[in-house]
Amino acid sequence: MAYFLLAAFWQAPSHHKVFVIDKVTQVSTASNKALGTQGQLVQQEHHSAPVVMAEFAKKCPAISFTEDQSGADFILQTQPGGSTLADPKGNILYVSPAKNLGNMVKDVCKFVSSR
Repeated sequence: MAYFLLAAFWQAPSHHKVFVIDKVTQVSTASNKALGTQGQLVQQEHHSAPVVMAEFAKKCPAISFTEDQSGADFILQTQPGGSTLADPKGNILYVSPAKNLGNMVKDVCKFVSSR
């Protein structure tokens, strides 16, 4: 009996490697002329993958990340209004209808943990 308890206690949680498709959006900001500065348009890029990975790191120990898409167990693509999780062959395995990042992480984590 003690052997089974030790085996259950020491069993490491399985990790699934996930590749997150990085969505890059352009953000334009203009300086404020009311404050005496000249009007300038500044363009910046916003990358979604680091934000998504940070949220998973906090809330989902079953997932680790890889930069090598060919070595991933799952491919995650986030979009406004829903996210898709696919296998490396491109087969859609799960669609999360969550509208915010926290709920999407919870949905995807539950799905991946069940595998």
